[in-house]
Amino acid sequence: MVQLSETFLMESQALDKDHQRLVEMVNDITQMLDGGETENCKTKVLDFVEFVKSHFAREEQLLNKVGYPNVDKHQKHHKELYPKMNHMLEFADMVAVNVQARESLKKELVFFVMDDVITTDLDFKKFISGSS
Repeated sequence: MVQLSETFLMESQALDKDHQRLVEMVNDITQMLDGGETENCKTKVLDFVEFVKSHFAREEQLLNKVGYPNVDKHQKHHKELYPKMNHMLEFADMVAVNVQARESLKKELVFFVMDDVITTDLDFKKFISGSS
């Protein structure tokens, strides 16, 4: 199970709410797969991907609004994550018949959230602290 510790809170209500929802979605998919449930996996992963895209848009809008100087770099990072989302969807197509796809999907989901929240978003935490 993935959990966001206080260290990883952005102190922006909107972003923290999005990040918490991403974690909940990852945990839901992971628990489903650990329980052997695969029939709704593709739909849940598709919902995750769509939510990620809307999260990226909200985050970039906030960064532009507050005048974050490295917004272009952050947008580039978001674009670099799109192939990973495509891989997740490919794995989701195979989870019913392939145990390796299940394990790979779970790892990709966890690493994706870690990459977005921990690796890059913390770079601008101090800059946006307290914004919504």
